[in-house]
Amino acid sequence: MRIATGSATLAECARARTNGVRVLKNDEALVNRIRQALLTDERVSERPIDVVVTNGVVTLKGTVQSYRRKLAAHDIAAAFDGCRDVINELVVEPPRRRSDDEIGNYVRAALGAHADITNEVIAVTVSEGSVTLAGHVASDWESSIAEDVAMSARGVRSVRNLLVVDMAREIEDQALSHNIRDALRWTRGLRDASIEVAVTGDTAVLSGEVDQLWQKEAAAMVVRRFRIYRVRNDLVVTGA
Repeated sequence: MRIATGSATLAECARARTNGVRVLKNDEALVNRIRQALLTDERVSERPIDVVVTNGVVTLKGTVQSYRRKLAAHDIAAAFDGCRDVINELVVEPPRRRSDDEIGNYVRAALGAHADITNEVIAVTVSEGSVTLAGHVASDWESSIAEDVAMSARGVRSVRNLLVVDMAREIEDQALSHNIRDALRWTRGLRDASIEVAVTGDTAVLSGEVDQLWQKEAAAMVVRRFRIYRVRNDLVVTGA
């Protein structure tokens, strides 16, 4: 009959204690690094944030002045080596409580001022500082921009994005972008230019590089032939 000596069990216990000490030290080091980063980062440094780390899982607690600061704190913590996950329990408390009507007006104004968003099809509702976006947009990109813009509005505590991408419209926009690119390639002086075109609803965005200013202006004229309501010309002139 084999008699257990218990030596293996003792060794396992020793390793477990060693690993436990190592994990604890790693967690403490991670807490210190994250706290320092949060204190020195101008995006979130106005109010102290409590940081707890357990086996690499970071929990953030406390209050911040905007939803944007809450997201920034999350990104800062998640960027560190050794962070396995982030539990973001930060509460958004704006410096001055604004009414839901005020917040809704801020969000609608911000959406309306952005050239890449067709705000007429976005419905904005607000309840206790929490914003809900609903309606149809032309692309996932436009949906992300609308959400980002809403997050930045004054008084917003959280954003719920219920925007739906209109696939038929997105296909039409892609086809129109392709047709404009073809027209640019067949335009004298623009055949070899590095020009990208993105169409979203009634807006076309030109990006890339051209050698001369007249090429930039000529590219915008080509786009307008397609009856585009708004043209944002971000082409960079690299020549003299």
